[in-house]
This record gives sequence, structure tokens and C-alpha cells, in this order.
Amino acid sequence: MSQIFATKTAARADETVEGLRAQLAAVREHVREREARVREREETIRLREARVRELEGEVAALRTGNEARWPEAELTPERVVERLEGWCTPRKAAWLARLVTETGARKIGEVGVYGGRSLLPMALAARGVEGAELWAVEPWSNEAAAASQTSEGNDFWWRNVEMARIRGGFLEAVRACGLSAMVRVVELTSDQARAAFVLDQGEGFDLLHIDGAHGEAQALADVRGWLALVRPGGVIVLDDIGWETVFKARDFLRARCEVIEEVREEGEGLVTYGAYRVMRGV
Repeated sequence: MSQIFATKTAARADETVEGLRAQLAAVREHVREREARVREREETIRLREARVRELEGEVAALRTGNEARWPEAELTPERVVERLEGWCTPRKAAWLARLVTETGARKIGEVGVYGGRSLLPMALAARGVEGAELWAVEPWSNEAAAASQTSEGNDFWWRNVEMARIRGGFLEAVRACGLSAMVRVVELTSDQARAAFVLDQGEGFDLLHIDGAHGEAQALADVRGWLALVRPGGVIVLDDIGWETVFKARDFLRARCEVIEEVREEGEGLVTYGAYRVMRGV
């Protein structure tokens, strides 16, 4: 009897030991799982902290405008245009930069920025001017771009171009050139932005480049409306003055301003632009 009892007791003890071992194994597995989750969370936190530091660096660059990623040797009007979307030629880029330098322009605007090929050369030329600011007016909207009709092929292109990509490339270029502190982006149509500037009643532009929609009515409306926002003695530049749909806008400026220079570049395609000095009382 006692032997049978001892055997049963030993069996129960073995079962208890096995049960405890199983529980211990389960606890160890649970601990391993918890440790794995902790390590995973720690890695997630580490990655998030790294991303926060990266974003903080980008914010600092945007605030100071001094963190140029592109080599300084590349930050010339002629070289910058090669990196950007658009149609401004190296010759026109240098011409615009020279206008900024010669006029000492401090408040500069552009209507119709697209990829920034004409705005960034002006911004680079104004880097040494204390308090210089460049106002970039561009909605980056297919609907807005195609609203002013020019030709079937041109209108089709504007309805289908990837505006989000163009916008992103421009903003990246502004940062890469270290110009974020100078450039003010106004993501509105020409008419909307003009109304906002009229309400603001700030000082007039020293230099304004108009390269917006080329439909006849809109081109004329642009020069009529924006001319009043350029200070007397300031300069207004009109792009594509050789386009038939821009003739009325060009002639409007010729009749009311001093013609500084009108340029027709020789070569493939029609590249024309002009600079006009705003007279008092206009």
C-alpha cells in the first residue's frame, strides 16, 4: 500500500514539475515576445527621433535660407536653369539677373512661375540685397493654366502636364539654392493674387516679371492690373512679346511705359521678351 501511495505521489510530483516547467517555458516565451516588442518599439522610436532631427534640420534651413545643397559654383543664372523645368533660356536668365543688379531691386515679383527657371536667377542676383524678397505667383493648376485659350495643342498640353511634380521640383530647388528665406510663394491665380496685393496696399514692386497665361484677354488683363502694383520708376518685364496673343499686352506697355529693351533671341523657336520702366502717373 505504502509503495503504491509513494508511486502515485511521485507521479503527481512529476506532473507538477512538468506543469511548472511548461509554465516556466510559457513565461520565458512571453518574456521573449515582450522583449522583442520592446526592441521593435525602441527601433521605431529611434527612427522617429532620427526623422524628427531630419525635419528639424529642414525647418532650420527653410528659416535661415542658408543651407544650399547645390554647389556654390552651380548657383549662377545660366547653370541653375539647366536643372529646372520651363522655357527661360540661359541668355534670358542672365538678362533678368542683370536687371535685378542694375536696378537694385529689393521687392521682386513673378506672375507665372512654373518650374522657376526665371524666378531663381532673379533670386540669386538679389541675394546680396538687404531685405530682398521675391513673390512667386503660381497656382500650379491645370484648370487655371488651360482656362485662357491660346491654341489647341498648347491648351491640351497645359491640361495634362503634371503640375504637382513641377511644384515639388520648384520648392526643392528653392531650398537647394538656399533661397527659402527670400522666396514667398503665393499659390493663387494671377487675378486672385493681384486682388490680394491690392488689399494689402504695401509698397510697389521694384521689378515684376509677367509670364502668366498667354491668352489674349488674360495677358492684357495681367499687364493692366499688375502695372498699378509696380512703383514709379520700377520695371515690368513681359515674356513672349512676339506671340500674337500677347501683342495687345505688349502694346499697352509700350504706350504707357518707357521701353528699356525688347529682345528677340535667334535660334530654334520664338523667344522674345521686353523690359519697360513705369512712369509716374501711370
